[in-house]
Amino acid sequence: MKDRLSIVLDKFGICASVLCMVHCLALPIFMILGFEVMIKSIDQEWIETAIILSSLIIGGVSFMWGFWLHKKHYVPILFFAGFLLILNGESVANERIGLFLTLAGAGVIIYSHLQNMYWKNLSHQLPPIQNKKS
Repeated sequence: MKDRLSIVLDKFGICASVLCMVHCLALPIFMILGFEVMIKSIDQEWIETAIILSSLIIGGVSFMWGFWLHKKHYVPILFFAGFLLILNGESVANERIGLFLTLAGAGVIIYSHLQNMYWKNLSHQLPPIQNKKS
């Protein structure tokens, strides 16, 4: 049951990161097309904060369970590195660099969730180690 919930959390984490990417890409596209009403409705600080916090909480729980199973240190490190990229992208004054950092961070988070799912699935498929008696 716990393993199934962990996989579902990884999938929700991927969805949250994709939502972050879509949100970041939608603003410049709407700006180019001249949809100022759409820009004002989705360019809200609380929306960005909600996406980032939900992704952090979902991912934190999922990676905690995943690390307990597969013991791969680089997977949660990738996850937190992606968040550092997103936070740096939010704080950079240059919009293009900020957009690039945020998209790169979301991509790294998606990759870390995929790695977490891969290693969790692999850890369940290995046969138990049997002691050979000499």
